[in-house]
Amino acid sequence: MTDSRVLVVGATGQLGAVITHKLLDSGAKVRALARNASALAAFAPRAEIAAVDMRDVVKLTEACRGVDQIVATANNNMGKGPTSPSRTDLSAYQNLCAAARNTGVRRLIYVSFRGVSQDAPVDIFRIKWYIEDAIRRSGVPWVMLRPTAFMDIWIDQIVAKGIREKGVATIFGDGSGRTNYIAVDDVAEFAVKVLAHPEIVNEAVDVGGPSNLSLNDVATIVERRFKTSGKRRHIPAVAMRLLPPIVKPFNEVAARLMTLGLYAAAGDRSFPGWKASAERFGVAPRTVETYVEQMR
Repeated sequence: MTDSRVLVVGATGQLGAVITHKLLDSGAKVRALARNASALAAFAPRAEIAAVDMRDVVKLTEACRGVDQIVATANNNMGKGPTSPSRTDLSAYQNLCAAARNTGVRRLIYVSFRGVSQDAPVDIFRIKWYIEDAIRRSGVPWVMLRPTAFMDIWIDQIVAKGIREKGVATIFGDGSGRTNYIAVDDVAEFAVKVLAHPEIVNEAVDVGGPSNLSLNDVATIVERRFKTSGKRRHIPAVAMRLLPPIVKPFNEVAARLMTLGLYAAAGDRSFPGWKASAERFGVAPRTVETYVEQMR
């Protein structure tokens, strides 16, 4: 790792920033790429800085020169209008694939999502499928890292935020559907470990954690942590199913969040096989209980 240069695409994002810091702390040579130059400044002088819009294939190609491996986390998940993920993300990654191929990058690691499919009910999950497809067709050796639901989003930003601020947990549907959760820091650890195994190519790696819990279970754990009364606000599944097409022309992000809520409420998204990747890469993902105990 110390003799090769890694390009982190999306280095200022929630996951990309953690990956970048972990790589720098390990002594790796890192080039950090994102659109916002001022945000990238946080990595200087330890990392090379590449303030590049992925729509600019010329500058993207220059950013890939001299790079051995790429780990890509960039997305416009909360974008709307001209920056909507449906308008920008696939073409951005097609540009990245072309740049990587033309500069001889040895491997591209893309952080996708466990359960990604072409007909997924959520637009950003469908887009990830098409990005994976573009990467496979690119001719660049690849690894798809597919984590389960991020604790930092679903627990900290969605469930715990309402409990901390108002003493009320927002629950999608009846809250009984089970989901597997993993912390962003643990996903970053998996990414760093995969980078250290160059022999792994053209493989999808599913990663998750030991906790398979319902939103009701998660809310109870958070309520105990913050000693709140346990009030719940349930968003009916029928509303999340019917409203997105009506809301989307006026508020694309709100419509997307509703489909995400419905996705979380529907079915069982447990991951009983999470130990396989954890043992393979020597990562010990934390439980939801441990994550919540460390929250502030």
